[in-house]
Amino acid sequence: MANAYAAGAAYGWRARIGMLVPSLPFDTNVHEFYLMAPEGVSLIIAWLGVGGMGQERYDRAIANIAEPLRMVTERKADVILQAGVPPLVTRGPGFEAEVLARVAELTPLPFITDVGASSAALKALGLERVLMLSSTFDNETARHIAAYLKVKGIELVGAARAQIARDVVGTVPLEEVYRAARKLFESHPGEADGIWITQASMPSVAVIEELERSLNVPVVSSAQALMCAGLRTAGVREPISGFGKLFTIEKLP
Repeated sequence: MANAYAAGAAYGWRARIGMLVPSLPFDTNVHEFYLMAPEGVSLIIAWLGVGGMGQERYDRAIANIAEPLRMVTERKADVILQAGVPPLVTRGPGFEAEVLARVAELTPLPFITDVGASSAALKALGLERVLMLSSTFDNETARHIAAYLKVKGIELVGAARAQIARDVVGTVPLEEVYRAARKLFESHPGEADGIWITQASMPSVAVIEELERSLNVPVVSSAQALMCAGLRTAGVREPISGFGKLFTIEKLP
């Protein structure tokens, strides 16, 4: 809707979506957001302050969540997304509810977690047995994620890390992510009914549809699931093509 801008509309005139990202830099998060975003939807980004892996980092980031929440709230976000799965699962399946309750005390805005959006997307697509691809999650993290998914009625039947020979995950060619996801699926024949590509710092959304065509199963990525949930919560429901079956579903759980 170029006319809206020509007439003087603000960027984000339809929706302003806040995102708390775990680590710096966040180039992939921003790029993939705008790949999927309809006209009139803008991003407000703040650093959650995780800065790496480990329970101490996760606990510190959650303890200090008030400041990034304040930053996006003051910039008039309509909804807030939280990227990053480990900080919400390593304290057990019930920890997400504790964080949501704390956030509700700090802001009235809708708050959507990465793991919450992703599990809702998996359920909406009818997936019960999934494979997970990440760039750095270790076996312990995978066990925590499996415990969380089990509570949601989803079984994690396998997990793998993409073998990325680069220091900066955002520079990874999409071909590598595609090959890693395909290899993971083919190494578990008949075991899974879908794939979850997590860790939103790793490029993913542009290969979702090709993976779905070639493997004939639904594919969810953290970035895609967060975007879909954020848009619908903000009231933006127009069709979005090119980023998987998830965007064709009328209603998420």
